[in-house]
Amino acid sequence: MRWHAIGALIHERVIAPLSRHAARRWLAVLLLCLLVGALQAIVVHVAAVAQPPAPGTGHGFLIDKHIAAGLTCAKCHTATPFAIGADMATCLGCHGGTYPKLAAMTENDQPNPHASHRGEEPCGSCHHVHAASVTLCNQCHSYDMTTP
Repeated sequence: MRWHAIGALIHERVIAPLSRHAARRWLAVLLLCLLVGALQAIVVHVAAVAQPPAPGTGHGFLIDKHIAAGLTCAKCHTATPFAIGADMATCLGCHGGTYPKLAAMTENDQPNPHASHRGEEPCGSCHHVHAASVTLCNQCHSYDMTTP
């Protein structure tokens, strides 16, 4: 169906039976609805375009795993500004619950990086979410292990 045919059908079935005042009001409401819908689409598009990707995204860093798991920035960055990294309690909220439980989860790794002679090392000492992680143990030792 062509646009002029649709317009003629609307005029014949909806607008013509109405009084002139009611027809104008109906058209005004229709145009307002179309305008609101268009504005909503623009706002959604601008918001999607304006939000930059998280730093380090697409390089195989932990941020990619976190995003794939459906996490948002605010899940780990509980303080503002987001420049402040996640604290150990936030990491343990998803990974083990407590440091001893985390160490039990990695007990088959030799050596177990979470059962270190250094004690409960902060997660961010090894795990860098937005950059390549490091193996802190290898500053003194030469272990054949990688840190996610």
